[in-house]
Amino acid sequence: MIWNYIIPAVFGAAIFIQLIYLLFVFTALIRHKDHEEDPESWPGVSIIVAAWNELHNLKELLPSLDTQDYPDFEVIIVDDRSSDGSYDYLRTNEGEFKHVNFVHVKALPEHFTAKKYAVTMGIKKATKEYVLLTDADCRPNSDQWVKTMVRQTQNDASVVLGFSPYYKYEGILNAFIRYETLQTAIQYLSFAKVRVPFMGVGRNLMYKRDNFWAVNGFTKHLGLLSGDDDLLVNEMADKKNTAIAVAEETHMYSEPKLSMDSWITQKRRHLSVGKRYKFRDKMTIGFLWMSFLFSWLFLVPVFLAEPEWFQLPEWLRVSNEWLEPYGFEQYKPFTNWMRVVTGVFMFWWFLRWLILHLCNVKLARTVNSWKLMFLDFLYFVYLIIFGIMTMVSNPKKIKWR
Repeated sequence: MIWNYIIPAVFGAAIFIQLIYLLFVFTALIRHKDHEEDPESWPGVSIIVAAWNELHNLKELLPSLDTQDYPDFEVIIVDDRSSDGSYDYLRTNEGEFKHVNFVHVKALPEHFTAKKYAVTMGIKKATKEYVLLTDADCRPNSDQWVKTMVRQTQNDASVVLGFSPYYKYEGILNAFIRYETLQTAIQYLSFAKVRVPFMGVGRNLMYKRDNFWAVNGFTKHLGLLSGDDDLLVNEMADKKNTAIAVAEETHMYSEPKLSMDSWITQKRRHLSVGKRYKFRDKMTIGFLWMSFLFSWLFLVPVFLAEPEWFQLPEWLRVSNEWLEPYGFEQYKPFTNWMRVVTGVFMFWWFLRWLILHLCNVKLARTVNSWKLMFLDFLYFVYLIIFGIMTMVSNPKKIKWR
């Protein structure tokens, strides 16, 4: 039967492609070391925060931004039509902070989405060479955040991709949110390290102000709710101008969604813009995700296949004496083919866990490593469900909040 050729071929190709990503892409992140030496001179940095009804968060965030240990920076808060007293708070308390200024957005122009307009206004207000973006519900892990991010601009880098994990709370939803964030970070940081940058996250992202204007800002995707970070990076980043920052001093912690509904809305918004990536990047990520899905989806079909063409060399066969302690020595259906499939899958499964564990350690142990493979299986289910939702959804009709 032709399926006895096709199914093993698809499964084998999926595992092979996965091994390439694991061994030659993700390991680049494991080997990475941030620059620790100071540059010859410190460039100016404008920290930009777009805020909509974030009064509580601004009261906590501004002191940690204003006291960053950096010689030349400013903090620009863009108040996006808030109705919770944010404007009055900023106007009244602006003088208490040494580095803080703010912009008040009174109305949203037609054809502009709120976040992109707010960020654009912040960049227009900025006076420094670099802009460093984060969100109002984020908190820097240290007062060395700006300084350590800037250190990565050496070797002519003008785009720096940082990591923004979520706070840890109880429950499976929070664990998976943190794991999915880890997976996303492993992907965009690793690909940037092998000189194929394709995205970044706006909670911790730095680039030269001139880069923003060179690509005409958000002009190409003004009508999309998302894309103020990943689509912008997809346009401006290249193999020469992009660096990554993974030291714990650069981590920008963020509050996760607490309900399933709000998280689903957020993820639909994030994933919807993937259709706008460069063709190269859609193919690169597509192969990564599809090979991962097929490694699971074809496991049972390939295990139950009966390829007549398969002849296992004697030296590769598993002795019945080895199987006797497990009760399989007389289990005739457990053929040499099934043994090979089991061995190949378990080898990939263990290697994947090992690589994910080392990346997890590199990124400050975002999740417990002993949970990785359980969460990885949930990630498999997540990719199927959200992949279907993304393919049939219209990005312009996805809600922001």
